[in-house]
Amino acid sequence: MIMGLDGANPVNLTNHPAMDMDPSWCGSENLAFVPDRDGDLNIYKMSEDGANPTALTDSPGADFAPSCSPSGRQLVYTSTADGNEESYVMNADGSGQTRLTYDSASDNSAAWSPDGSKIVFVSGRDGNREVYSMDTDGGALVNLTNAPGEDSSPAWSPNGSQIAFSSNRNGSWEVYLMNPDGSGTYQITNAGAINGAPCWSAAGSQIVFQSNRGGNDEIYHMTSDGSFQTNLTADGSADGAPDLEH
Repeated sequence: MIMGLDGANPVNLTNHPAMDMDPSWCGSENLAFVPDRDGDLNIYKMSEDGANPTALTDSPGADFAPSCSPSGRQLVYTSTADGNEESYVMNADGSGQTRLTYDSASDNSAAWSPDGSKIVFVSGRDGNREVYSMDTDGGALVNLTNAPGEDSSPAWSPNGSQIAFSSNRNGSWEVYLMNPDGSGTYQITNAGAINGAPCWSAAGSQIVFQSNRGGNDEIYHMTSDGSFQTNLTADGSADGAPDLEH
């Protein structure tokens, strides 16, 4: 689905009997997404109006959670092609698929820094899920969160000054912000429910996220300091995995 930033005029882009998920804008004219229409999960690309869906991956495992680079030339994604959830990168046409992480724990939920020089991702390699950063070739890994509890869904702000993520370190899943080096962490939601999957507006002034605070998964938006949290979807069906046009 695609809709305005105020939740108005939702439009079904895929309209397929199979499940479609994990939309990610690739520039202003294309979207990557993950359908379940081939018997397993693969990454597809389509035009912003839903036209011309094209498969980019066809691995023996599941390929999901794509994130397009700021230039639109590459995607980082999660794959079980080698038997374990690992982070991979490929060109925007599906060529050059390259594994970036190598660990027996799951590595997933990768996303780019706004200058395209770093990738943040989630790993359980230290015993619980933490947010890490790495170079675009998989080198220079740094644990950014290193806290009790689970951390997930990192998203870099457009100006590169902050990373939004979700964590259950205080009992419930809430949205937090931190500096790119992991310092200065603070909580910006406090709904006592599951709040996650944050993403930033292009100007960096708003964050859209998923929450079940009303008993159903819906998409909310708020200012980047956590103010004015508003339900955008308010529908009886589950809504989630938001991404904003860059």
